Amino acid sequence: MRCNGATYGEITKNLGVVKSTLSGWLKNLPLPDHQYFTNRKVWLKNIRVLSAKSKKKTRMQKEEKIAMSVKNEVGTWSFLNSLESQKSLLAMLYWAEGQKSPELGSPVNFTNTDPKLMLLFLTMLRNCYNLDESKLRVRLHLHWYHKINETRSFWSKLLNIDESNFGKIYLKRRSKTKTFRKNLAGICIVRYHSIDLRREIMQTAYNIHHTLTVTPLVQGSG
Repeated sequence: MRCNGATYGEITKNLGVVKSTLSGWLKNLPLPDHQYFTNRKVWLKNIRVLSAKSKKKTRMQKEEKIAMSVKNEVGTWSFLNSLESQKSLLAMLYWAEGQKSPELGSPVNFTNTDPKLMLLFLTMLRNCYNLDESKLRVRLHLHWYHKINETRSFWSKLLNIDESNFGKIYLKRRSKTKTFRKNLAGICIVRYHSIDLRREIMQTAYNIHHTLTVTPLVQGSG
């Protein structure tokens, strides 16, 4: 096998003989006609590609295992359907990503590029509060590579907001030659014209913070 070009690793894999033993047995043989010895740079390039593929496969298998485990666990959380739970999640989400300016005239304003996050926010907002749908507005910030009509239609169907409630689309200036990360459907801004609702959501978040930090949960207490 060695004379035919096999490396110690290949021989070990096939025969189970450890490399230290092979080194003693085969040390007097000439180096095989193998890319490992004849063209080290090419061999390293190829082996790195194979290594990257192997690591990616392992990582994806781990991610799939975790995803399935978490999906099964979350599927048993009946409390997610309660009004209190969704108000809590909504308040925390808005505190993290929403417009929190206390200035007079600041309505509910939520901005993101992730369609899943936008849909989650608007779904919980509708579930938790009796909205006047006519007060909902959408503003899109797009790049040169976005198709305006298709993108507007995408957000309209996803969020169940009529296109007539969409404002003027803002086209962001960015060089076509510089490298940057593209996104699926631009930046979406959902606005609900109610100052009081924004105040209520933020007060909910602040009071959750106060409850959990002033009287923190004891780990393991259930």
